[in-house]
Amino acid sequence: MAENEEKKHEKKAEIAKEAKHAEKTATPATHANAPAQTAPAATGATPATAALGAAATTPAGTPTAGAAATTGATVPAGTTPAAGAAPSTIPPYKRGPLKWAIAHVYSSKNDTIITITDLSGAETISKASGGMMVKADREEGKPYAAMQAAIKAVEGAKNRGITGLHIRIRAPGGHGSLTPGAGAQSVVRTTARMGVRVGKIEDVTPTPTDTTKRPGGRRGRRV
Repeated sequence: MAENEEKKHEKKAEIAKEAKHAEKTATPATHANAPAQTAPAATGATPATAALGAAATTPAGTPTAGAAATTGATVPAGTTPAAGAAPSTIPPYKRGPLKWAIAHVYSSKNDTIITITDLSGAETISKASGGMMVKADREEGKPYAAMQAAIKAVEGAKNRGITGLHIRIRAPGGHGSLTPGAGAQSVVRTTARMGVRVGKIEDVTPTPTDTTKRPGGRRGRRV
């Protein structure tokens, strides 16, 4: 009987040793040697679980663009948008088609007359002169009177929808002076500063190829 009990005790000790050895040699299932999980989106998972799975596989602090899009997170300032995103810069305004007219400027030493017409010259849009702006006769041909006349004429044209002007300047011509007066330059400068597109600037002073007899007799004009 004693021998049988000793044999049973020895067998129990051997079984316990083998169990301990097996526990020591067995490798526990850690995150490093765990089998890789497939993407949940392929198995019909919801977008929320797919985003959580993607965030778990990526390192901390580097969220993917898809995760931010699915979770509705806002992109921080200073980061570049996605490649397929639309540009955020929109032109502040779109320039419309220009509506042209012609500014006929008669400039002499005594007066400056501005007449703005359509391109055909048949319809008058607005008009002004130096004599309408000043009271003294000697001031009618001066640059200040021409500037005020240009402001009035261009404002009238802008109210009619004109956005571009071709300027045609003429001096008295013929028997008179072939050089425009002092008000012609002021008209061009003022028109350019009125927010109107200036097109062609032409000198259309009539210069005869062969002149006729000047007024006055052989002894000149009697004053």
